[in-house]
Amino acid sequence: MTNSLEALDRKDASGMRLSYFVVDRSGQLRRGSRQLVEALWHGDCTVAEMGVPINQTLRLITVLSDDDLLPIVVYFIRLDIEDGAITEDSRVDAFEAMTTRNRRRYDHSAAQRQFLGWPANWQTQLAVALDVPANDLNKLGVGGPLLLADLWGVPLEKVLSYFEDAADK
Repeated sequence: MTNSLEALDRKDASGMRLSYFVVDRSGQLRRGSRQLVEALWHGDCTVAEMGVPINQTLRLITVLSDDDLLPIVVYFIRLDIEDGAITEDSRVDAFEAMTTRNRRRYDHSAAQRQFLGWPANWQTQLAVALDVPANDLNKLGVGGPLLLADLWGVPLEKVLSYFEDAADK
């Protein structure tokens, strides 16, 4: 099993770099092991196995970075946890936040719920963790590649390949 720093720097077959950060109980961003975050999403492990103490809500930031480790897009997802696992209702809420739109992408209540409860200094914390200027964290979204892979019914690597193709254009 790779450690979290190796997982952060592991380049996917698509060429994109994918990293996860979890907000702990004290509001601090902590690197999440890619292997464990993805296992949690698929129901193959519990939050306790991730080693990041949280309350009943998993606040997960997913960062897609290019070959130079510059962030391309930062995704936010907020998921309720019960008995160490992601609840089905919170999955549905997350999918709804990604797919439901009103006049603007994030003016729907499902999307707005995803942005609640984040540390006020998340941008500074993430910039320090990624060793980039905070201004480089300007493309934000709800959801991320894990949710898209499930929605589209394709492997995560295919979603990352899509992002790489879009970034090259």
